[in-house]
Amino acid sequence: MMKIAVITDSSAGISKEEALENGILVARMPLTINGKEYMEEEGISREHLIRSMREGATVGTAQPPMGQLIQLFEKTLETYDHIIFLPISSKLSGTYLTACGIARDYENRITVIDSQFVSAPLYLLSLEVKKMAEHGLEPDAIKEIVERDSFMYAPLIPEDIQYLKRGGRIKPAAAAIANLLKIVPVLKVADGEIDLAEKVRTFKKAVKVGVDLAISDRNPEDYTWIVLSGDCDEKIYSHVIKEVEKRTGETVVQRNLYPIVLAHTGPGSISICAFKKIKYE
Repeated sequence: MMKIAVITDSSAGISKEEALENGILVARMPLTINGKEYMEEEGISREHLIRSMREGATVGTAQPPMGQLIQLFEKTLETYDHIIFLPISSKLSGTYLTACGIARDYENRITVIDSQFVSAPLYLLSLEVKKMAEHGLEPDAIKEIVERDSFMYAPLIPEDIQYLKRGGRIKPAAAAIANLLKIVPVLKVADGEIDLAEKVRTFKKAVKVGVDLAISDRNPEDYTWIVLSGDCDEKIYSHVIKEVEKRTGETVVQRNLYPIVLAHTGPGSISICAFKKIKYE
């Protein structure tokens, strides 16, 4: 059976320990704080990033350097027959197109999949793809299943919209709404991009609307439910978890937003994710 390596990138929010434990490789991304560059999970902690952002630091991110990505692919192919690479949504980063360009030089030994996912759903999807490979599915079949059947919907409530605006990760119309006095936007991460879902008057109301949007008109058993904290208020986070579990009857996966995504959502943010379970034979 073909020996397949599964690689994702830092946007999936996987620690070094989790990656090692689950046999997932990660293309780490750089980020900058006030112009100084760090490598995610290597040169900076999540706590350092949050503290810097709350103190007003200017934060930016970039896709994995091409040379570093090539080096990771080449090293991996020394011990694996094939690589399946699951980067952040192509609508949020140029990583997908960069990887596709690299893959053309490796004689069909690298399959790049655009799931249009980000954060914890991308992490969970990477685990599912690894299981598919272990069950003997060929890379092309896995790519077809993922790109055809994968789905995530995630209302996102930022405490401060400025971080998403700075990074260009939000549509102009949604950013314009956020400029209105006393308006709290409820954003949605769907179809691989971030857009406005609703606008309300308070953060508490925005969180309630976010929960409603995530759960409404969905069969709870068909989804994995995730609540993500960007260093949000612990009482709000706990309340949302209990509410989602009460309304779905499912156990919530609790995850933190990691630096690459947190750099854009900002501290204080919270997200409720519906990750559709992928069925395959």
